[in-house]
Amino acid sequence: MKQYESYTTEDFIRDDDFRDWVQGQRIQESFWLSFLQHYPRQRDAFRQAEQFIRAASVASEVLSETEIRRETEKFIESAGSYTPQRQTGGESIREEVASPSFFRWGMSLAALLVAVLGLGWYFRPLKPVPLAPPRSAEAPMARLVETNNATAQALRVLLSDGSEVVLSARSRLRYPAQFTGNARVVYLKGEGIFSVTRRNQPFLVYSGETVTKVLGTRFVVRAFDLDRNITVKVLSGKVQVYKTKSGWRPDTKEVNGLILNANQAAVFEKSAGSLTKTLVEHPFLLQKANAETGFVYDEVPLTTIFRELEKSYGIPIQFDEQRFESCKITATLSNESLYEKLDLLCKAASATYEITDGQIIVSRIGYK
Repeated sequence: MKQYESYTTEDFIRDDDFRDWVQGQRIQESFWLSFLQHYPRQRDAFRQAEQFIRAASVASEVLSETEIRRETEKFIESAGSYTPQRQTGGESIREEVASPSFFRWGMSLAALLVAVLGLGWYFRPLKPVPLAPPRSAEAPMARLVETNNATAQALRVLLSDGSEVVLSARSRLRYPAQFTGNARVVYLKGEGIFSVTRRNQPFLVYSGETVTKVLGTRFVVRAFDLDRNITVKVLSGKVQVYKTKSGWRPDTKEVNGLILNANQAAVFEKSAGSLTKTLVEHPFLLQKANAETGFVYDEVPLTTIFRELEKSYGIPIQFDEQRFESCKITATLSNESLYEKLDLLCKAASATYEITDGQIIVSRIGYK
């Protein structure tokens, strides 16, 4: 039985199950995701080990034995001693004292460092993947960490800026161990749900022939090689989507792109090379109050109901107010989807609707 309550950073790094979970090689998702709920005091060691393992996956430059030995000696020297002060006759005297326990820890971690740098230590070298990097990306392609989810379950990936990616099965994410420069850049193949920490430094997701730019929000990108389309769905906030083949770069003016809000989606059709705006398949309520109380109407003008739905779902609804000014509705709407609500309302008002450019356009039949 493993004594997780006494695990150190080194213990986590040496744990095969933990290491495999970080790299997405085994089905241990539920245990490790709930680990900190059971062992909250282990948070620091847990996070440090997770970042260490991800950083160790970076394809680094080959170091000579002399360079490895030199770096290891520096690490041991800095980790194995500290400088306390003692008072003698009113004067403060500094003296070098080696802490046995800290020295042993430094030696152990240094040994791990040697193994990582010199032998690869379970981590295979990464080969550059032919994805089009942005010109202003600071991290060289060879320096990217790769997480490949070969399991049947979603895999959580924590990035250095605190952003989180839930990586779907058969999906791959490539990213720097530490974000530097003017943009946070990652590369996705497959599907990922992104929860991006808000910063002034833009977050860019390159996926096939599209790039998604945000400052901080939640969205889903689906870009499997065998899919006909690449889709971006916004869960909250606002994102911008561009075609990479249009010559767009993070440092150029933002043109020929789409701006998406919550419940909107962008679809890139690979065969035609077209990028269009639409709505997500299942729009969700943005306001909890309406979710709890429902939509109850008693002889309420249909124009008022449309405006309430527009506000509740964050989706623009376009209609001619003059054609609907005399139409009043009595109805109770609760668990229906947005589209089901619209079907009922339009049927009662002899109207139809369509989705165009991320909006809902309502027309009334037989009225001028």
